[in-house]
Parts: sequence; structure tokens; C-alpha cells
Amino acid sequence: MNAFRTVMPVVQRLLPLLEGNVLTAISNVLTPRPPAPTPAPKIDLAPIENGLTELQTQHRGLRDQVVEQNATLKRVEDQLEFVREATDRNTLEQQELLEDLKLFSRKVKIFAAIGIGMLVIGIVLNLLLFLHIQRVLP
Repeated sequence: MNAFRTVMPVVQRLLPLLEGNVLTAISNVLTPRPPAPTPAPKIDLAPIENGLTELQTQHRGLRDQVVEQNATLKRVEDQLEFVREATDRNTLEQQELLEDLKLFSRKVKIFAAIGIGMLVIGIVLNLLLFLHIQRVLP
């Protein structure tokens, strides 16, 4: 079998002689046979696979962080909405208090005006009474 294998390439080159292609057969015999292709060297893919595994792990971690940050942002948004509602309520209460204060201020001003008016009337009456008593009592 080994002998047959070694003779086989030579026989393949000489077969065109039987067909009448002498020149082709001679060129086949004279041309060197190309060397057998060497198998491609084995590539170690372990570092790349390790890197991909690490990247996938980091991606999961980042995705978890993004989900957590989204949840945190939602909570902050809810808290801001609560603060905004509380601020709106406080603003309305302050406006009502301001209106009540203005109304009370008007009442105090009216009471003060009446008090000052009565004081002026009392002083004028006391002055008239004093003048009248001075005229009556020499």
C-alpha cells in the first residue's frame, strides 16, 4: 500500500502520455510538485473568551447600575413632585394669610383712626371746658 501511495503521483503525471499529450506529461514530470499545505497553527482563543466573559460580567454590572439609577431617579422625581405640591399648598396658604393680614390691617387702621378721632374730640372738649371755666371763674 505504501508503495502504491508513493507511485501514485508519478502515475498521475504520466497518464496524459497515454492520451497523446506528451508535452503535458513531460511538463508535469519536470515541474516540481507543490509542497503539501501546512496546517494552520492552532490559535489560543482562551484569552479572548476570558475577555468576552469579563465584558459580559461588566455589562451585567453596568446594566444593574443603570436599573438602580433609574429607580433612584424615579424616587427623586417622586420626592420632587411631593415637594412641589407642598410648596404650592404653602404658597396658597401664604396668600390666604396675606389677605387676612390686609383685612386685619384695615380694621386696625379704622380702629386707630376712630381712637385718634375720639382723643382729638376729648382734647378739644377739655380745652373748651377749660376756657369756659376760666371765663366763668375769674
